[in-house]
Amino acid sequence: MDEKERGGDAAPTNGKRKLPVIDMSCDEKSAAAALRHACINYGFFYVVNHGVSEELIQEMFRQSKLFFALPLESKLECVANSTLKGYHGFGEEKTDPVKQKAGGTKECYDFGPERSAEEAIATPDRPFHMPNAWPDETSAPLFRRTVVAYFQAVCAAGMRLLRVIALALDMEPEFFDRYYTDPMATGRLLHYDATVSDPAAGLYACGEHTDYGFVTFLTTDGVPGLQIQWPDGAWVDVEAVDGAFIVNIADMLERWTNGLFRSTRHRVL
Repeated sequence: MDEKERGGDAAPTNGKRKLPVIDMSCDEKSAAAALRHACINYGFFYVVNHGVSEELIQEMFRQSKLFFALPLESKLECVANSTLKGYHGFGEEKTDPVKQKAGGTKECYDFGPERSAEEAIATPDRPFHMPNAWPDETSAPLFRRTVVAYFQAVCAAGMRLLRVIALALDMEPEFFDRYYTDPMATGRLLHYDATVSDPAAGLYACGEHTDYGFVTFLTTDGVPGLQIQWPDGAWVDVEAVDGAFIVNIADMLERWTNGLFRSTRHRVL
């Protein structure tokens, strides 16, 4: 890699460090050039014009809030199963066992592609392709429908992004298609409580970590808290941008590119 590819156009603006924006409405080669720079230097970027409707995103937020507002006993009816799909309670996850003195101050709901029991029986050797664990429809009547629609829409956006990633690596745009015929994609809803993080005391909403997959798509309700570790080591707030997903490179893609693309450490305070 040419050293000129490191450094560049995400310099501080009015004292703030800005992440690059990848516009998926541009031609793929232009988007790929911008994405290559973002992945080499930061590992995080915004994606706009991604094809997921704002109406669907807002409905997903509504259903997420309704789910986490349910009584604990209702949430425990869909507690995470052996494939980790379902509800995870507060404090269950410690993403940085060195610095964290307790689990993160968050609860989660994990899900994946919709599978039938018959499909699961037919593929017992694929535990992470098992059915999702859903809450009772009487307590969350629109939850399942919304989660499935949102998951499918974001996965479609992800497949579009794979084409741009391939071009950014000087590959044919279809390069990753053969590896993503039935991917082990995972979605996660998150609810952080009002506990104030205190890194000095080892208390985090979510401790420092890198993601283990290929890429992560994140959208927020505008509440701040996400921080990434900038190339100079500083922790920098990532602000929400209207209409944009925050996307980050994860460990699998860093390894696939022999370290060219950066899987960046991040945390939530």
